[in-house]
Amino acid sequence: MARSVYARMREHGESLTEAAEKLRLTAADLDRARDQLGRLHLLNQDTQTAADLTIALNRNLESGHRMLDSLVEQHVRTATLAKHYLGLPSRADNHAHVESFVSPERREQLTERIDELAELAEHEVVSMHPIAYWTRESLEEGLARSRATLRRGVRVRALHAQIAMSNPLIREYMARWQEVGMEVRVTPVIPTRMLIYDRRNAIVQADPGGSQAGALLVRGGGLAKSLAAIYDYCWTTASEPEDVPGSPDGSALTGQQRAVLGMMAAGAKDSAIARSLGVSTRTVTRLVSELTTLLGAGSRFQAGVRAARLGWLDGD
Repeated sequence: MARSVYARMREHGESLTEAAEKLRLTAADLDRARDQLGRLHLLNQDTQTAADLTIALNRNLESGHRMLDSLVEQHVRTATLAKHYLGLPSRADNHAHVESFVSPERREQLTERIDELAELAEHEVVSMHPIAYWTRESLEEGLARSRATLRRGVRVRALHAQIAMSNPLIREYMARWQEVGMEVRVTPVIPTRMLIYDRRNAIVQADPGGSQAGALLVRGGGLAKSLAAIYDYCWTTASEPEDVPGSPDGSALTGQQRAVLGMMAAGAKDSAIARSLGVSTRTVTRLVSELTTLLGAGSRFQAGVRAARLGWLDGD
């Protein structure tokens, strides 16, 4: 409906109200169309006329980049908190308790603690996982633990690094996780591994730079709740696995495809892209089709949004 209104506004130079009247929209439909076009930056708020599509696309892409920048900043804060502050001694009246698993002998006990906390969880278990070396054995162990947790009616969510989607083994297990009832999303940046149980207990990687340093277990207090709040933010800005193509870092793109994608995102038409690259318009049309298919997009606009969200439009 909003698309039809916008198309008429562009074609006839009508205002939103005029186009709605011509299309015989109800007042409720008009309000919904106004909200949708406003969210997409396709409506000039002062004049209630159609905004330029290229400008709208750029504004949406800029908004997406700002959200990613904010997400990265949140991740960095979390990593700093985990690395430099969790190990500080607590006051006696602080209900939070930090247990260290950094020594080699203690690290061997970490799996037991994870199993115990998963068994004791009553409401939810959430986790975030940066890129790591996964084996089928370790993934099977995690799947069995999650399956047992889900059988008790506990919600289980997992957030993974987007780059992991290029690993066929991870893609296989993401499908299996979802089959048993887990909720899975992916995001471009995950600075550290973290598991949170019922928002009361949290396990965080002792050193975000590597898992060999062991982990810290935070029991009770407000710190676990704060980490859970950060997790919730990361979750809301993450993507569903099916929305991420097989090469999430864009490494499979040719130089020509990268150039076309960049100009597509800037709103250039096929003819302008062809002149810039010194190729035929037919070649550009083919490349645009390949890119939209690779990104699983239904339009050039959607392809640009998904490419921006995946970080493919960032400079080298």
